[in-house]
Amino acid sequence: MYVCICNALNTRTVTQAIDDGAETVGQVYKACGAVPQCGKCKCTIREMLDEHAPEHAAGTPVTAAIPGLPADPLPAAIRAA
Repeated sequence: MYVCICNALNTRTVTQAIDDGAETVGQVYKACGAVPQCGKCKCTIREMLDEHAPEHAAGTPVTAAIPGLPADPLPAAIRAA
């Protein structure tokens, strides 16, 4: 199945780039010798990256902390309710 029509990237090509070590959408494009064009495929590539992440394979939830924000984004009043 095609992931990126603009660059003719299919799932096999993107998966190979991820297996070879690409960890970001930009790294996938670079590994495939492509550049983003319309951008519609970025979400699909991100999903593929998330599915292949080591944390996902181990069953550990993937979490990312944003500097300056609390680890739990829910206000204490909502959590207490």
